[in-house]
Amino acid sequence: MTAPNPMPPSMSKLDDVPSLMDEVGYYEKLPELRVDEFDRYVRAESALEDMILAEATRQQKEFGYAAADELFGRFLRLNDTQREICDREHQRLDGEPDYVRRLVSIRDVAAGNVILAEGLQFTCRAEERRLANDFDGAESNLNAAMSCFAQLADSDLPLQPVGALRHTLAAATSQMMAGLAHMGNGDFKGAYQAFDNTHVAFDELLNQADDGGAPENGPARAQYEELRRDLGDGIRYIQAVQSFVETLREAQNGNYGDAVLSGQEAAEHYERILNEAVARQVPRNARSLYEMELARVNGWVSWASAELAVDECRWADCRDMIRRARNQWNLAAHVAARNVFNGIISQRPATGDTDMLLQNTLRRCERELTFRKEIDVLNVKLDNANKIVMQIQANGGNAVAPGDNIFNAPVSAGFIGNQNRVDNVTANQTTNTGADLKELAGQLGELRELLAAAARTASERDSVAAVEAAQDAAKRGDESAVRRHLAAAGRWSLGVGEQIGLAVATTAIKAALGG
Repeated sequence: MTAPNPMPPSMSKLDDVPSLMDEVGYYEKLPELRVDEFDRYVRAESALEDMILAEATRQQKEFGYAAADELFGRFLRLNDTQREICDREHQRLDGEPDYVRRLVSIRDVAAGNVILAEGLQFTCRAEERRLANDFDGAESNLNAAMSCFAQLADSDLPLQPVGALRHTLAAATSQMMAGLAHMGNGDFKGAYQAFDNTHVAFDELLNQADDGGAPENGPARAQYEELRRDLGDGIRYIQAVQSFVETLREAQNGNYGDAVLSGQEAAEHYERILNEAVARQVPRNARSLYEMELARVNGWVSWASAELAVDECRWADCRDMIRRARNQWNLAAHVAARNVFNGIISQRPATGDTDMLLQNTLRRCERELTFRKEIDVLNVKLDNANKIVMQIQANGGNAVAPGDNIFNAPVSAGFIGNQNRVDNVTANQTTNTGADLKELAGQLGELRELLAAAARTASERDSVAAVEAAQDAAKRGDESAVRRHLAAAGRWSLGVGEQIGLAVATTAIKAALGG
């Protein structure tokens, strides 16, 4: 050990770090301390460790994890040395009970700070691994942190209440890590449950802090207040992430209206977090992560809005929302690139999947628009079709007007054709099985094309296959197979056929369905 300077340094100012370090270093090297020397040592050491801890916390919140880890280590070593000095002086002194009690008290605080610092180091490392998307590494460091905090919580040291809350907070954070891992794997239901557990734990912790139990003063009180701030920030963040994962879950299920509402709620949470960071004058690097996540959420809201616009046949709105989503995701990618450059995150989030989503939505929009146009054209053709009249004799006259087409089918009606009155008349059906099946095959082919363009679900695709099989049977002249396949086609095919006016096909489907 290097011998101390023969003369003690001047008493340092409490905000002068270099002078405090010199003063602490001088007294740490003395083989023993008088009471006045111990008092000066404790004064300088306490001021120095408070500044180091505050700077470590600031660096951690600004994502300077390497610097924060090193500072937590310095805080740990200062307290470990102070604990050893207190033990040495306690063993050296037999009398002076007041001084001995003070030595024991300071030693216990230092011992608690050593355990706390170890836990904070592991927590810092867990956060760093989370931003690198290494959730296994984050979980491992959180487990180590929980072991430290559990040791402090089970002790009778002055920082015991802080250890208990820190342990519960680390456990809740572990749930959040699990939720993020589920989210990355596309398991949005599992992610939502994990985030819900985290939210409940944060709420309970904050209630415990508000209900009392905080140390009255000293280092433990400062740690307790810092913990309360962390809990408040954690609750706001988990609310934002929980709303976002609900957006993804609803979108995955095709509930785009609900996805838009959840996304808007998530965006509001992120905006509130970002505005609070600005108000607290949080540095740019700390704000940029929230900016990136807000832009990403806004992109998802715009994409879900585009899908909803397709469902509601708002084609121009769909294209506008796709443009917005692309711009917002490009902004998120730009901020992410800046965050990688500044070392806040280790890699940029992948954007290939979002580009594919936008292309798929745009193709769906164009396909649905084409389908609607085809339906409109068919409806116009149906409206402009020649009148259907009956070849009948009514009141001694001919009900068929010159130029009208003749339709032979079983019909009962009050007014039909050119609005000639028909009472209690059933027309004769002209049967020509070959011609009927040929016409049916043609209409089934037309129906199959429209159904294939609109089919989304497995049952709808099965209906398309059944109509196609019925069409083939009609071409072969196999009436029983036609009926069997049309029965399998179901009422969705019937509804579409009725909408576009395929009378022969819908009549055959109704008969196959039994009415």
